[in-house]
Amino acid sequence: MAVESWISPEETPVLAEAATAMIEDRLSRFSKPERDAYWASIRKCYNTPYNPPASKRSAKAASVEVSVIAISSVDLPPIEVQAAALASSALSGDSQAA
Repeated sequence: MAVESWISPEETPVLAEAATAMIEDRLSRFSKPERDAYWASIRKCYNTPYNPPASKRSAKAASVEVSVIAISSVDLPPIEVQAAALASSALSGDSQAA
């Protein structure tokens, strides 16, 4: 999908410099380590891919072991569906009031 932009390639460096200066001005109230942490988070955000490459996903999935716990429904106490629905609606009402 083509990306449409109203900014020409020639304008990009000037606009980027102006934006950086504006952000630095706003960050001036923070200490240098706080400003550095901010810029590090921005760099990480823009340099991190949304989804890791398939090779890393499959390697990670293969290395993860998941223990399975079997739960028998026979051991669970019986509950009526209507009573469960009423209890659920009462709980959601309590959370909205808080």
